[in-house]
Amino acid sequence: MTKFYKKYNSAIFLQALLPVFVLMLLSCNEKKGRRIVIKPQAVIKEDEFVNVSNIVPSEKTSLVDSFFTAISDNNDFNGTVLVTDKDKIIYKKAFGYANFKTKEALTENSIFQLASVSKQFTAVSIMMLHEQGLINYQDDVTQFFPEFPYKGITIKLLLSHRSGLPNYMYFCEEFYKNKQIAITNAGMMDLMIKYKPQAYFLPDKKFNYCNTNYCILAAIVEKVSNVSFAHFVSERIFKPLGMNYSYIGNEDSTKFAQYVANGHDESNKPIAWDYMDGILGDKGVFSCVNDLNKWDMALYSGKLIKETTLAEAMKPANQDMIGSRNYGYGWRIKFLADNTPLYYHGGWWKGYNTYFMRNPKDHSSIIILSNKVNWSFNSITSFIPRFYKQKPTKEIETI
Repeated sequence: MTKFYKKYNSAIFLQALLPVFVLMLLSCNEKKGRRIVIKPQAVIKEDEFVNVSNIVPSEKTSLVDSFFTAISDNNDFNGTVLVTDKDKIIYKKAFGYANFKTKEALTENSIFQLASVSKQFTAVSIMMLHEQGLINYQDDVTQFFPEFPYKGITIKLLLSHRSGLPNYMYFCEEFYKNKQIAITNAGMMDLMIKYKPQAYFLPDKKFNYCNTNYCILAAIVEKVSNVSFAHFVSERIFKPLGMNYSYIGNEDSTKFAQYVANGHDESNKPIAWDYMDGILGDKGVFSCVNDLNKWDMALYSGKLIKETTLAEAMKPANQDMIGSRNYGYGWRIKFLADNTPLYYHGGWWKGYNTYFMRNPKDHSSIIILSNKVNWSFNSITSFIPRFYKQKPTKEIETI
């Protein structure tokens, strides 16, 4: 690749940097007598990561490489990337540092906090319980938590961000006193029951992206299964799929410490632990690009949930949203110029920026994990139409 080509691509893509990152900051039943028994899965041998590229280059490989090389050379990207096309990995590469202080380099095996990309694992957990007949999408939260002070909040409204509930990050800051100890999902529910923070609007009035919704969904999973949310996801999703280097919250964090990339601020300083790290469902999944590729492939297989169940989750659930953007159950939805639907989610939390997009039409995906806050991360939104050889939409992107 020539220096001219690098500069040319850098100039094009950096022109697309927009302050839409701010939008992303806003985005981040134990029925009586019934319980679920989680059967132990087959033991998967804990191998060390094997650096086998297994890449099948395509005509899109150079396009992807030129884009990420350009923004990395301009110090606008620090992270790992994996791109697939027609079920084949066409690109996988790491850029920058896992730890800026020690200059430890990132590898394709580095583990990142997924932030809001975690929501799709929460949604699938709910779908699993739904398929088992243990919950219905129309069940009210009060069926699981009788003292919950908000009426008319169904699982479906939580999944599609139509509950109108307040953001837990604000009321926890006000009502949770001992911030030296991590608050849990149960603790968050207790705060809502005790203090009844004001709802933003009535249920099902409109779409409003709110992390509280997915924290409550994780709490429901715990209530129905009688195990922790982290244990449920590990036993029902990670282990069956061989996602051996994925975990939730602090589970296995010591075991994988050598692989975890530190989250950094825009000044390359590590971001400290936060008491809200204890709340899961809206965030909290740690994973790497290799494991997320396994997750992506598994969604096509019907191994976790039926194809019909997944299809329902991929339908636009907000009829009042105008334009080419919508939200299903745990996935955002957008349409290319030719009306091809893409299912994706982005995330931001304490120095981690993440993005995971899948296109079932041609079995392609773009997985991006970054461990540094930077304002150019959303330049990916200008790259996607080029990847699919389509004209960019005029709407402002929402990660």
